[in-house]
Amino acid sequence: MAHTLPARADSRPTITVVIPAFNEAHIIRRCLAALAAQSDPADEIIVVDNASTDGTVAVASSFAGVRVISEPRAGVTFARTAGFDAARGDVIARIDADSLVTPDWIRRLRCAFDSSDLDAIGGGAGIAELSPGQLCWFGWWYRGFRFWHERAIGVRPMLYGFNSAMRREAWERARTLVAADDELVSDDVDVTIALLRTGHRLRFDPRIGVRAKLFRSIDREKLARYYRTDGITLARHRFGRRSRWIESDV
Repeated sequence: MAHTLPARADSRPTITVVIPAFNEAHIIRRCLAALAAQSDPADEIIVVDNASTDGTVAVASSFAGVRVISEPRAGVTFARTAGFDAARGDVIARIDADSLVTPDWIRRLRCAFDSSDLDAIGGGAGIAELSPGQLCWFGWWYRGFRFWHERAIGVRPMLYGFNSAMRREAWERARTLVAADDELVSDDVDVTIALLRTGHRLRFDPRIGVRAKLFRSIDREKLARYYRTDGITLARHRFGRRSRWIESDV
């Protein structure tokens, strides 16, 4: 496992931000610029190059303080695990390459994890496609989606990859229960259940916000795929709503 970052002078938790990236040169600059503009900067930023063939590495490397690591095995589970294992902060925060964090995102995360009664947290989201400038609008739509999805699968509170964080020690304990390769699982559901099964305390806080491109996932083919992988993930863990379990045939 990774070494640990030096303790902060204020004794608050150090935070590593992990961003899995595959061919994200066209969008990751905005993501990293939003991180660079934080009122309370991250202690470490890791971009995981997941076998990109465009200029993702060059763009990420152009930002001071960004560490680029390589994961040649294609797939979000491989990239996520490589980034989480390389993280040296007390807290591992995860976003997508198209997540645009609000200016106080790190500050709010640091305040949340300054409490001893929290192991992992999921944040709120505005819809990037409908949020002009620096505004973060339509968070109510995302909260409605969360409510529906959590009830549908029987898992709450969910930690979605475009805006979530956990203590590094929680990841190290839950890691053995998480899918080891890019098999047919829902990555977000898999990690959330692993944390719940290992007794960790999870919370949702809508004030820890990002703007995310949520509309890109709303088409019939993607929703059908998510429905199936959710069910396979629930069955894999024998967790959540039993009526949604789908036994994998691979």
